[in-house]
Amino acid sequence: MARRATYFKAARENADTVIVSGGYEFSPFGLERDRHPSVISMLKRAYDLLGYDIALRAPNDAVAFEHAGIEAGQWVGPFDEPQLVTRKVQDGSLAFILFPDSGQHDPDIEDKTAALAESVRKDGKYNLIIGVSTWGANREQDFIDRHGAAFDIILGSGPGPGYAGLYLRDNSLLWVRAFTKGRSVLGVTIPSLPKPGAKIVWEPQTTVLPTSAPLGGDVASDPEINAIFNP
Repeated sequence: MARRATYFKAARENADTVIVSGGYEFSPFGLERDRHPSVISMLKRAYDLLGYDIALRAPNDAVAFEHAGIEAGQWVGPFDEPQLVTRKVQDGSLAFILFPDSGQHDPDIEDKTAALAESVRKDGKYNLIIGVSTWGANREQDFIDRHGAAFDIILGSGPGPGYAGLYLRDNSLLWVRAFTKGRSVLGVTIPSLPKPGAKIVWEPQTTVLPTSAPLGGDVASDPEINAIFNP
C-alpha cells in the first residue's frame, strides 16, 4: 500500500487522472468477519490517505466496517440502486455508474444498471460511460453478455481472474478487472475522448491504452503510510 501511495502521487501530476477503487480492499474473501477491528481501522487510515476519487465498498467491505465499528467516510456503498457519479476532465466529462450489489445475482438490479447507463448516454453530456462493479467475474460476464453495449468501459472487482484489459462486443467494450493480490495498479489511458453521447469502438493501443503497473521494489514506499503499520 505504501508503494501504491507513491504511484498515485506521480499519477496525479496529470490533472485528468481519476483514481477508482472497486471494492474488496478491506475484506479478503470469506474473512471479512475474522480481521481484528484494529486491522480494519489501520487499513482505513491508510486507504483514506491514498485519496481515491471514487471508493466503492463491496458487501464484504461493509460487513468488515460494521464488525470493526468504524464509519464509512469517503467509502460509499453497497447500494440498492445504481448510482451516477460524474467527473469533469480537461476535454469533457466522464460518467461513472456505480453498480449496486445485494451480494447475489439479481436480474432486476442488473436491468436497472443498464437502463441508467443507456439513459445517461442519451443525455449526450458525457464522453464515456464507465461501470464500476463489485460483482465478481461470473456476474460481470453474464451482465456484459446481456447489457455490455450500454457501457464503454467496465472496471470490475471481486471473485475471479484479473484482466489488464479485455476487448469485448466487437471492441466496443473494455473490461478491466483488479488483481486480488494488490501488487499492481491497473490503468486506462485515453489519448482523445470520443464525442459526448457517442458509442466508441476501441482501437487497442491507439484510442485506448490499458496498463498494469507492478508495485515492485523500484517504487519507493510512502513513509506516512509505512508509519501506520510500523509505528
